[in-house]
Amino acid sequence: MNELELLDRLRAEVPPRQDLRAEEARLHAAIATPHQARRPKRVARLSWGLTLAGATMAAAVLVVPRLDSGPAPDVETGLTGLTAAKVLENAALVAERTDVPAPRPDQWFYLKEQQSLDRMPVFETWWRMDGKRSAARGGDGGEVKVGDEKGRTYPLKTQQEVEAFPADPDALLAHLRGMDERTALSICEPECPAGTEDDVKAFGILQWYMKFGPIIPPDTAATMFRAMARIPNVKIEENVSTADGRTGLGVVLDLGEAGKGYTILDPADYHYLGAKSVRDGEEWAMSVLGAGLVDQPGQTP
Repeated sequence: MNELELLDRLRAEVPPRQDLRAEEARLHAAIATPHQARRPKRVARLSWGLTLAGATMAAAVLVVPRLDSGPAPDVETGLTGLTAAKVLENAALVAERTDVPAPRPDQWFYLKEQQSLDRMPVFETWWRMDGKRSAARGGDGGEVKVGDEKGRTYPLKTQQEVEAFPADPDALLAHLRGMDERTALSICEPECPAGTEDDVKAFGILQWYMKFGPIIPPDTAATMFRAMARIPNVKIEENVSTADGRTGLGVVLDLGEAGKGYTILDPADYHYLGAKSVRDGEEWAMSVLGAGLVDQPGQTP
């Protein structure tokens, strides 16, 4: 199996969980602006996760402004009382105001990931948006290998799938529950508790698409966050560590003894930092270290 084939498998399938060392770190304050505000241009969406600075700073207090004047929804909360409904609504409002340029067919989508495996723990991939070519580089920063293999999940296909998502969160959730499974983690093995299988699938599919944030239209990204908030047994945990030692907000699908699945978001702007699953004291995790559009393979955002 060559390097491109291995990377194609890694981005479509998830290896078994392995133990990781958690690293305590700081938590930024997250402040959402009023819904009526004009959308500012946000370069950050084109370079999600590129900086690892501040990973060892002291923990900060998370500030999430109230978004409505009515009573808080009846949603399971984390230790601090944050609800999935409020946090993910804030994330949706930020996403709606984020400018995402339409990619050109000749541009390349860049993704740098880190996983908890000995073989290629860090790897970079480039996919041409028209689906004609792909490229890869291992974590050693060596040669970029360009090939004609577009893989099973190239960005043009991903973009077309996302653009076909329903605009209503409930309709999107129903749509995801009927899709072929495309998960970013494995929460419960060998089987999930009865009645949770579709929730696990929808949670994992949403998580998998989030790493393609720089090409997801703002309104669609907002609907994805709102759909995730509607999945039962989803709550919020703070100071959740990623595979590379950063900390973020954990949107957690908690299945009790069957395991937990984490979608980890940056508390400052809610962009996707990575995924983690925990069961019986064991963890498996993958982080997004960088993502965005570039003009040729070898470039980074």
